[in-house]
Amino acid sequence: MSLAAEHLSGEIIPAQLNFLAIYNPSLGNTDDTVADQIVYYYSAKSPERSRRRQSSRSRIEESNAQLREIGLAQGMVEFGKSFSDGRSVDTIETEKSRIVLHELESGWWILAVSSNIASSDCYC
Repeated sequence: MSLAAEHLSGEIIPAQLNFLAIYNPSLGNTDDTVADQIVYYYSAKSPERSRRRQSSRSRIEESNAQLREIGLAQGMVEFGKSFSDGRSVDTIETEKSRIVLHELESGWWILAVSSNIASSDCYC
């Protein structure tokens, strides 16, 4: 069923949270401490209860994925500031997802990524 057909039928499909992170870039200023920036991380793809059973290789891969997502968010914020007189980006909408970036306090950021209604199977 297309998005337009779902809209016309009145069916509401809620967005799905892909991941949520709270981070502070000042907590990890070097390559060795960059992972310390992430204070909290939740991923719908990797529930916390299964993390205990992960191998060390899969934990490293998950940590690298988290760092890539945080790094991309930081890049989007810095890129957006260059076009908006130093103000940071709040939301970014793509075809598959909505990215919400919010600076809670100076240096403390929350990053939430949810899939759009049209593509609930997306992990972006």
